[in-house]
Amino acid sequence: MISKIKILRIINSLDPKYGGPSIATIDSTKILNQNNFDVDIVTSDKKNSNFYKGRDIKIINLGPSIGKYSFNLKLFFWLLKNKHNYEKYIIHGLWQFNSLLARLILKKNYFVFTHGQLDPFFLFQKFKLLKKKIYWHLLEKKNLIKAESILLTSENEKKNLKKTFVDTKGIKQNVINYGILRSNLNKINSIKLFKKKFSILRNETFFIYLGRFHEKKGCDILIKSLKKVVDQNYKIKVLMAGPNNDYKKKLIKLSKKLKLENNIIWSSLILSELKCGAIASSEAMLLASNGENFGVSIVESLSFGKPVITTNKVNIYEEIIKYKSGLICNNNVKSFSEAIIQYINLKKALKRKMRLNAINCFNECFNLKYNQVKLISILKKNNK
Repeated sequence: MISKIKILRIINSLDPKYGGPSIATIDSTKILNQNNFDVDIVTSDKKNSNFYKGRDIKIINLGPSIGKYSFNLKLFFWLLKNKHNYEKYIIHGLWQFNSLLARLILKKNYFVFTHGQLDPFFLFQKFKLLKKKIYWHLLEKKNLIKAESILLTSENEKKNLKKTFVDTKGIKQNVINYGILRSNLNKINSIKLFKKKFSILRNETFFIYLGRFHEKKGCDILIKSLKKVVDQNYKIKVLMAGPNNDYKKKLIKLSKKLKLENNIIWSSLILSELKCGAIASSEAMLLASNGENFGVSIVESLSFGKPVITTNKVNIYEEIIKYKSGLICNNNVKSFSEAIIQYINLKKALKRKMRLNAINCFNECFNLKYNQVKLISILKKNNK
């Protein structure tokens, strides 16, 4: 019997409020465990955190960490004691204590998922940019040069490294297939739960936005685009769901200023059956992103056969074009509003075809059940 390869994934948090990486990390781990790997996940979440309810993955919570840099001495000493139990390590994210720990403790047996944190979008955030450049020159570039490679989730993410705000010369790169598993929740029950919770949308055709509320997501473009659509006498409703924060408050204020109270339904973060029901009940996903490394919410929608309307700043937009599974536009109000109107005006037969294309796009490009081969190959290569 061939012994399983022991892998440790290190991620700051599995809290879904931080976006797609938590979902993809769990789903990727499930597939690796089915392919002769034994994968544990260590986090800096609080000890009693239970963001993943399943019992098929060992999750070790060593938090909380301290500060935005996620400094965690408990993780440091735990790694010193337990590193010999693993053969390879996967670090998730940059600009945190975890990648420095990897360089200091784990030798060269680690890979780093950048998760879009070298996106050229950050060129426009001047103060954060200065801090990142200083940290890059002092520590982060050394952390990545020592890694076996960084792991990128699309060819476009690799292309963007040439336009980013730091010098990535000398850092080894691997593009892998990335994505999620299709939800196995009961679709009919999930829809019933959603319509009970959001009775205002029970008999409505509506679009959906799911994700963090952040300038990078282009939520202001989305809202201003809705105003243009409404002003042209189109009826439209959008459910905008995500964690509450100060930026979300600004967006709600903007929507009121534009008199869109009857067009936007705001919600806090929705998960599990409720999220499944929301996507399954929706018409299409809207994401007016200014820069998206991957777009897990987009892929979730495709998995339910829902078309997406998004921008060419999303790194997987070429796949959406190839499979005709949505509409791609520029990240500005004129272009995004025109894309929404174009979709509304599509004939029913074309919309049905687009829904079928969405499922095909998901299965062939983003379903980890079929598309984890590259990561498996990388992790097995030169295994000690």
